Amino acid sequence: MIPFIKLKIKVILRWFGIFLQGGPINFGLKPYPDDHTTWSEELKLTLPILSSPFKEGKLHNLQVAIDKINNMVLYPGKIFSFWYEIGEPTIKKGFKEGRVIRKGQVSSEIAGGLCQLSGIIYYLSLELGLEILERFPHSRDLYNEDTRFTPLGTDASIVFPTKDLRIKNTLSFPLHFSWVLLESELTFLIQSQSPLKRKNLYFKQTEKNGYSHVQVFVDSETDGKPKLCSTDAYKL
Repeated sequence: MIPFIKLKIKVILRWFGIFLQGGPINFGLKPYPDDHTTWSEELKLTLPILSSPFKEGKLHNLQVAIDKINNMVLYPGKIFSFWYEIGEPTIKKGFKEGRVIRKGQVSSEIAGGLCQLSGIIYYLSLELGLEILERFPHSRDLYNEDTRFTPLGTDASIVFPTKDLRIKNTLSFPLHFSWVLLESELTFLIQSQSPLKRKNLYFKQTEKNGYSHVQVFVDSETDGKPKLCSTDAYKL
């Protein structure tokens, strides 16, 4: 009973924070008024979905989440929040058990596997140069260079309701979001009617005291020097 009450308090606090930041006015993907719009510009990222315990549950959970946000638009100045869009992930909402990483340990829980969706959104948003308002790394590095589907430092851990992924469209035009989910890969597309430029990402990695320390930089349009995006530490 106590964990349930604690969760509800966290949910209330999270929604109160959203309300203070403008709530529905500033948050949310929206439908585009013209279904026949031609999105002439496109950035695309495809990541493999590797074999793992609970893969079937992961694919199911990814599809449930994608169905809530597919073919929607993030307007200029608006904020994408993962949990604002998906809501509390429960069995009643169609989610199943999947793999998660909690406190550095691999386990399973309802809606496990959604971090690959948040991760691909974060990675492509970095390359587009969108403003990252909130993002959390995983606590542990479970992969090697042969099995890693994105560079270390570009993941995005999500835990309802305390760890969210929030991204602001700082461009002057709408961005159309869509996904394609297959058995072995996930593709995220950001499209627009204005030119899109893919920025370079740079990584600096060191290992010390059982942790891998990673800094991620992105091209800057102001002074030409790469801008620091994040500094994370992963348990090896």
